[in-house]
Amino acid sequence: MIDNKRTRICSKMIVLSGLFLLLSVSYFGCGVKGPPVPSRQPPVPAVADLAYAVTDQTVTLTWRLPGALSAKQAKNAAFGVYRSRSALAEPDCDGCPLVFEKVATVPYVHTQSNRFSIDAPLETGFRYVFKVRLETDGGDGPDSNSVQIDHLPDMPSGVSETP
Repeated sequence: MIDNKRTRICSKMIVLSGLFLLLSVSYFGCGVKGPPVPSRQPPVPAVADLAYAVTDQTVTLTWRLPGALSAKQAKNAAFGVYRSRSALAEPDCDGCPLVFEKVATVPYVHTQSNRFSIDAPLETGFRYVFKVRLETDGGDGPDSNSVQIDHLPDMPSGVSETP
């Protein structure tokens, strides 16, 4: 009789424990708790007005930011300069994606004009496409407009080319 009573008590404890576990999982379990909360960090701004000027075997890329960065964004901010390069002798491939590689990093330094630039070498006989993107600890901004340069082999020395 005592064993029968212990068995019933153990059975009740197991059932109650199971119910408690089931109720706690259903109350505290996964699921939507509320509406999503937007990021408290401002979005990384886009680089604007990417332009170029070619002189001999060098391209000077210039761009600007529409406004100053917050102190938090500016802390480790830099501009990534990306380049796609293909030989002019290769046939054009309409619709083919361009493959970009990062060729330079320009640290962000606050200026009154928010204008930035970099010089990059060019080889004759290649088509270059450049784009710039602001990169911060909070993420990367969208790509700038892209600029395309067909650096022809017969370009005379000392001639400057701008879009």
